[in-house]
Amino acid sequence: MPHWKNIRLTHQTITGNSLTIDAVYPPEFESNIQDEVQYLKTVYGCQQAFKKEVISLICSYDGRLVSFNYS
Repeated sequence: MPHWKNIRLTHQTITGNSLTIDAVYPPEFESNIQDEVQYLKTVYGCQQAFKKEVISLICSYDGRLVSFNYS
């Protein structure tokens, strides 16, 4: 996977909690993923829903979850 793109997404809620998702995906899907992630950030305030949608999005473009962290 050395030619794959890395992405790190951080989403913070109004309560101050944050979620960080690290993933990799094929570079040909970069613009699609960036556009859809921006949309998801505006729609989801709940970390669990955001995480579920982002992981589903990454996987739908043949990407892979590397790690996620709550804080």
